[in-house]
Amino acid sequence: MYVTDYTTKIKDIDNALGSINMMVDEDEMVQICLGGLAQRYRPIRTAICTREKPPSFFNLQSMLIPKHLTI
Repeated sequence: MYVTDYTTKIKDIDNALGSINMMVDEDEMVQICLGGLAQRYRPIRTAICTREKPPSFFNLQSMLIPKHLTI
């Protein structure tokens, strides 16, 4: 699965849960996303997990998408 598809799926689930008043904390969304990444993302996951403050989910998405694939 492409990173964009994966993160969109997480955001869609978050939106669906929000529609039934089940809020997911943004830090929790970041942890869920990091936990489901393929092994090749391990260095990025480690770097993010060692930060004092985790990035926003939006910033995490941009960190995971290779720069040559962004517009």
